[in-house]
Amino acid sequence: MDSACLVKQEGNLQHGGHMKRISIIVSVIVCNFLHQAWASQDSYKILTIYGQARTTVQKYVAAEDLRGVLIAVDDINARGGVLGSPVEVIDGRAVSTAEAQGIAMKHAEKKDLLAVVGANTSNITLSIAPILQDKQIPVISPIATNPKVTRVGDYIFRACFTDPFQGRVMARYALNDLNAGTAVILKKVSSKFSVGVSKYFEQAFEPRGKVLWQGAYLAEDVDFTTILTKVQELGPDVVFVPGHGRDSGMILKQAHAFGIQSTFLGADGWGKGALGVGGPKAAQGNAFSNHWHMNVNTEQSKAFVKKYHDKFGPGLIAASAALAYDSAMIIASAANAAGALDHKKIRDRIAAIKNFTGVTGSYTFDQNGDPVNKDAVILKYHDGDIVYVKTIRP
Repeated sequence: MDSACLVKQEGNLQHGGHMKRISIIVSVIVCNFLHQAWASQDSYKILTIYGQARTTVQKYVAAEDLRGVLIAVDDINARGGVLGSPVEVIDGRAVSTAEAQGIAMKHAEKKDLLAVVGANTSNITLSIAPILQDKQIPVISPIATNPKVTRVGDYIFRACFTDPFQGRVMARYALNDLNAGTAVILKKVSSKFSVGVSKYFEQAFEPRGKVLWQGAYLAEDVDFTTILTKVQELGPDVVFVPGHGRDSGMILKQAHAFGIQSTFLGADGWGKGALGVGGPKAAQGNAFSNHWHMNVNTEQSKAFVKKYHDKFGPGLIAASAALAYDSAMIIASAANAAGALDHKKIRDRIAAIKNFTGVTGSYTFDQNGDPVNKDAVILKYHDGDIVYVKTIRP
């Protein structure tokens, strides 16, 4: 609540001298009143579950989900909280699906839990979703794109588009914008996400182009000499690598060292993780699909970017942070509309949302808990930065 009061006071300091003094006095009285009122009530909790790999780059990227929820909770509390009580964030970071399941089990029994935001990968979300569905706890995953996630049950939602869409998006971009006729796919076979997006890319690319070969690797691999030697021999127009930050970045770095001239394309697992691992020179000119970019010119997006930079400092912002923010704001809106901490009513209110305006777009959920008509953006690495290229609509 302190942050909300500070924002209120700063806003009033824009007025003239007499009004300034009155506004500050009123702000202090209001803040003191709210502190006293909230001090007598328990807080409600939003649990944020996210997978945090042990590597430095992926730790940083994973934390973006938590950061998005923290900003949302600042806003929620500045507007009066949920059902008249403050909201707190539970940091549910996990390094494995087993740990994530344990966190879900532990907190699902707590009476002050509003809902769950998470997880940040399809693998972890698929591991926790059955537990939370069974306990009838509403879940919104910011960025789990596997179609199976929301099929687990009616308490499971997502804030992002799905793998079939982004697979088609990148095939369309390769064919229409890059005039690619041939492709190679490098998929991480230990990842449901990577295998799924690879399939959808191939299906969309094949009618007009030709997939020359598909190479496979594992999450723990660090030497990609064998598959990159094959890529170099085939010389495709594009190489599609729907991996995550560490592995995709290492592939970009080693491909650059090989002197491979093909354009590399990725999916929403790339982001600043792949740029950090691969380095600016190796990443230069390669493109990927994503859900949002910090230069999107809407009032909601600009306001979020300012709040993020004010709280965490300057720099690139991952799309998952904006999606996590939207997820938490939807939960708060649904809980207030439900009028009570009743998980069935909160779930029903989430499902009934129509045209909820978020940072990453407008939200209306279909019968499966997926948002309808969410756009994708194509982003490109340029001079150590991530730049916006275009928006592709469903």
